[in-house]
Amino acid sequence: MRILVTYFSHTGNTAKLAHQIALRLGAKEEPILEHDKTKGVAGILKGALGAALGTTRRLASAEHDPADFDLVVIGTPVWSFGPAPAVNAYLDAHDRGCTRVAWFCTLGHAGDSATFARMTRRSGKEPVACVSVTEKQLGTDAMDTRLEAFTTALNAAMR
Repeated sequence: MRILVTYFSHTGNTAKLAHQIALRLGAKEEPILEHDKTKGVAGILKGALGAALGTTRRLASAEHDPADFDLVVIGTPVWSFGPAPAVNAYLDAHDRGCTRVAWFCTLGHAGDSATFARMTRRSGKEPVACVSVTEKQLGTDAMDTRLEAFTTALNAAMR
């Protein structure tokens, strides 16, 4: 079974989580990169506004085609109770290429359910599993417990 873990990360938190998921699944890992990324506070503010409005960003070319994988696991930070604009763009660009999907996110305190619902609506696909990890849970036993349940659900769904 071929699995791709792809994600957008502005601060590195979502990248850390993506790496842990990819390791546990034996998956390929690839970041979703913006063509012209705005850095720092301006990037966060622009991203939060874009997430609230459901806008997209222009993406850099990807190395992997998600259509070549049996499962695509897509991750995002939660901004304004929604996915980052780069993730919106990825979902729009690959809605037909992804046959099975799963969602993951990093967040401060709230917004994971709304983010997953928006990703599901945008992609037109029901995820086989979802997991969210707060900033405080990153690198802790709580994260490990959540990822164990997530990867178990993914493996069961793919049988």
